[in-house]
Amino acid sequence: MSGKLFIIGTPIGNLADISPRTIDALKTCDLILAEDTRISIKILNHLNLKKRMLSCHKFNEHERLRLLEDANAQSKNIGLISDAGMPLISDPGHPIVECAIAIGMTVIPIAGPSAFVLALVGSGLPLDRFSFEGFLPDKAGEINARVQAMAKDPRTSVYYVSPHKAERTLEVFLAHYGTRKACLVRELTKMHEEFIRGDLATILTHIQGSEVRGECVLVVAGCSDVAEDMSDWLSQPAKKEKVLAYIDTALKSGVKLSRAAAEGAKEFSISRSDIYREALDRQP
Repeated sequence: MSGKLFIIGTPIGNLADISPRTIDALKTCDLILAEDTRISIKILNHLNLKKRMLSCHKFNEHERLRLLEDANAQSKNIGLISDAGMPLISDPGHPIVECAIAIGMTVIPIAGPSAFVLALVGSGLPLDRFSFEGFLPDKAGEINARVQAMAKDPRTSVYYVSPHKAERTLEVFLAHYGTRKACLVRELTKMHEEFIRGDLATILTHIQGSEVRGECVLVVAGCSDVAEDMSDWLSQPAKKEKVLAYIDTALKSGVKLSRAAAEGAKEFSISRSDIYREALDRQP
């Protein structure tokens, strides 16, 4: 029988978020790998659990891989937790999970809160598609390049932001995105939880000159002026109707078909000859 690795989500602030399944998983573990044992011991004390713990962070996680082999050989259970939220999400743990899979351990994720998910669903921004970007770089040139690279992305994007960098981060986004809708979230699940919604300029004004406390999450609306990909318009009825409706409108205003086809090709970035042929076939 193989050992088990439990990837355990822990509260991001409010201990009431601990689920019965999380408690059961912690009780089952023979060893807990914690990002910072000084923080994780508070959770165990809250649950009145005494467990062997070892630190597992980005500076020593490769050294912990041997523990997995020993646990697997003895059919023991190991728990992996971070300081808050789900392990591996902008936190250490990937080598641990990768190794556990490679040596045949049973890997069991235990559901728990994640700051970026809570920020997204409370932001009021569209979430049919989104991009999680984690922490932004520290250097001015790198953060500007990263933000600029996302400027034309139509998806809502979400970032982790340290409180002392909140104002500077918003200034960078405002410079590249203008007054786009956004939401800055702080102190998630805690007593002073706050969602600051509005455009980037409004949010920046709200926090300027004040001390931002608590870890923050920034949610930014996607770019709304990205042109639709019309390359497959001939095989997509809805897109085809959109192109031909554009041509019909032009024709009704007195524009000749050749000119309308040329304008349509420019508008939708598609072949002029294809538009002309399809529009001609549509003529009575």
